[in-house]
Amino acid sequence: MRITVILTIILVAIAPAKSIIQTIDSPAGDICGLGWENGTLWATDAFTKEIYKIDPVSGDVLNSFTTIITAAYEATGLAVENNIVYIGAWNNTDNAYVYKYTDSGTLTGAVGMCGG
Repeated sequence: MRITVILTIILVAIAPAKSIIQTIDSPAGDICGLGWENGTLWATDAFTKEIYKIDPVSGDVLNSFTTIITAAYEATGLAVENNIVYIGAWNNTDNAYVYKYTDSGTLTGAVGMCGG
């Protein structure tokens, strides 16, 4: 145990310092999910259910689309893989869905994840 703690302290002490190298303005007020693919940043707004494709250098919105998530649900997460955007939605109780969109905003599927 002591060796693990000592090694951890040493590794933390020699780890290079991290710093913020750039910031960009948020395209919306309630961003709660971020994704990254092929040099593009993706974001989702929890309450408007809008999805944004963002240039990470300029901060410009390259594309956006609105999801079909109903008012009872919040967009709570986002992942991107192979030009497919996955959006998680939750109703603050025990029901959730994952929606599958093309990167241009076409809904291609959904999966219910009920029961908490």
